[in-house]
Amino acid sequence: MILLLIHFFPFIFYSYHQEYVLFARRSHPDPTHLELTIPAFDPLPSQYFIRIVSDSWVGSEILLPVTFEQIIMPDVSMAYTNLMDLTPLPVSALKNKKFEQLYTKFSTFNPIQTQLFHVLYHTDAPVLLGAPTGSGKTIVAELALLRMKNKNPKAKCVYIAPMKSLARERLKEWKKRLGEGPLRWKVLELSGDTHHDKKTLQNADVLVCTPEKWDLVSRGWRAEANGVSKGRDFVKDVRLLVIDEIHLLGEERGAVLEAIVSRTRFISRLLKAEGKVNEDGQDKHDATRIVGLSTAISNAYDLADWIGINTDGRKLGLYNFRPNVRPVPMEVHIQGYAGRNYCPRMATMNKPCYAAIKEHSPTKPVIIFVASRRQTRLTALDLINYAAGDENPGVFLGCSDQYIESVASTLNDESLRHTITYGIGLHHAGLCSKDREV
Repeated sequence: MILLLIHFFPFIFYSYHQEYVLFARRSHPDPTHLELTIPAFDPLPSQYFIRIVSDSWVGSEILLPVTFEQIIMPDVSMAYTNLMDLTPLPVSALKNKKFEQLYTKFSTFNPIQTQLFHVLYHTDAPVLLGAPTGSGKTIVAELALLRMKNKNPKAKCVYIAPMKSLARERLKEWKKRLGEGPLRWKVLELSGDTHHDKKTLQNADVLVCTPEKWDLVSRGWRAEANGVSKGRDFVKDVRLLVIDEIHLLGEERGAVLEAIVSRTRFISRLLKAEGKVNEDGQDKHDATRIVGLSTAISNAYDLADWIGINTDGRKLGLYNFRPNVRPVPMEVHIQGYAGRNYCPRMATMNKPCYAAIKEHSPTKPVIIFVASRRQTRLTALDLINYAAGDENPGVFLGCSDQYIESVASTLNDESLRHTITYGIGLHHAGLCSKDREV
């Protein structure tokens, strides 16, 4: 079966895609799904045609029109923000000795943090930041947190990480930096592995959780029984919602993020409409500020408008930097691999990966991402074999044999205990917390 995608002009037609499709008897009558990319021109044509022709049966063909009348095309121009040439802002701009003690490892903020500082620390506007990895987005979230606590010490912040492992990493760091020292804020984790009573949650300053957990918790924010509120009152005290990796909105779990943001904005508007004021006459319920952190995205205007940023005016709070705006320069090398089946294709990647390590990073640390926990073990063993073939099995080991043996004796996972003696570690969800920290 041959598939053609055709665009007709008067007396002329253009073929944009051609593909040979083989139907197997064992898959009948299940549908066959095809994904393809075609060009779209300005002005948008009224329709394209899909022509399907059988290469075995004469006269067996069909012509299907595909209309473009209800297709909404994205903006042609990307909503990128230019990085301004600003003098790096010193940490003393925080004007708070306790806050300044959080950043003793550097004296000035980086260019992206400097450009966002005023909006983050001196306004309550929602912020969407799209920037490459390593741009200091965590400190951007912290500046919004410091603004919230400086304005309302009793308010709460919710930090949402896409995965439990990232949430625990953020919890560990913030417990050390925010939970100790001059601030002594209470940082708690909300997950299926933790349980906190109502009083503990009421006294918390920062809650670190996954999208599913906060969606479950925030659903019962105003449950009532016999006219008495039985809801989770601490949800109403949240004044800052930080969503890390918000570009995952388009993935399978994006519906949970949609529910969280929509519910947060609904709660803010409802509490503000109640008109409750403090003793000094000020509004008791400020709108919950939403800060979204992401890589550079193409539909920044749509996402910014959704979290509450005014995209019609000054676009205050929208920052979508180009992927090449990186504090640390990066070189990208791309290599393709043939093969459709997963296991043979992954096996063919290991030797080129070893060669790439020797060429581009022979003495510096390397991170290799694979698709499964089983593949972490297989790739590590292949790297060990390739190093042994070069008669240098300890090429990745940067310490003495006695030290690495003492570290290996404390591990629980057998595979990790073996590979780490060659300087290769493993990290996946099947490891216990102690092994992951090592």
